[in-house]
Amino acid sequence: MKVVNGIVIIEAEPDGICEYCGKKDELRPYGKNGERICFDCGQKDLKTTEKMMEKIFDQATPINPKNN
Repeated sequence: MKVVNGIVIIEAEPDGICEYCGKKDELRPYGKNGERICFDCGQKDLKTTEKMMEKIFDQATPINPKNN
């Protein structure tokens, strides 16, 4: 993930094993304690998923697109 001109860009990541269900899939660190989880598991607890997304977005550092 990166921020360009105030826009958050979420990039594809390599597949991994979901820390909740064990499925091999693209993961994000949106579990309750930052666990890397799949989309389906993230949809089971949207409140926590959204909270973790916001936490990560708040930590994002804007980048200068000329330095990419």
